[in-house]
Amino acid sequence: MSNTAYKWSGTLMFLTAALLLSSNIEISKYGYAIFLMGHITLSYFFWFRVRDTAMFTHNFFFILIDLWGLYRWFF
Repeated sequence: MSNTAYKWSGTLMFLTAALLLSSNIEISKYGYAIFLMGHITLSYFFWFRVRDTAMFTHNFFFILIDLWGLYRWFF
């Protein structure tokens, strides 16, 4: 996958997740799962493809926040 494809797939996942969470509807809880997929995708991209430590750290901590959100919604 190209670098541009990684960045755009992350962007689309983030926009979809944000719309779900902000809608506050029955399926909103799945927004955290989509955020998680986006942050995992970009963590891979920033660590293994471009070696951007700052952006990897940013996305890694968002993974922790996403996991907390999933825990709060589902358990």
